[in-house]
Amino acid sequence: MAPNRPPSNNLINDQVSLNPSEKEVPAALSMMVDSMTSMIQRAKQDVELVDQRARKDVELVDQRARKDVELVDQRARKDLARLDQRARKDLARLDQRARADHKRLRSD
Repeated sequence: MAPNRPPSNNLINDQVSLNPSEKEVPAALSMMVDSMTSMIQRAKQDVELVDQRARKDVELVDQRARKDVELVDQRARKDLARLDQRARKDLARLDQRARADHKRLRSD
């Protein structure tokens, strides 16, 4: 028969203290807080850098878009001027034909 002994886990708990000393807890917490603080600061810096890059990118895109709009506007103005000239020539030809037809009808 086995002698009356406490369960083995009780022996371990009695022999080895699982609780850290009072000095170790504040030091560990302080290190964790310091580590988390530096991680948060780095994250803030990273976000700031990303924000600055994004602003520069948006500025560049805006400048390019303005140039593109300016080019499109210039091309549209040239196209309109050409269309206006063609339309005026077509109207002049139609007017000449109409006058010629009118003269022919009056003379008949």
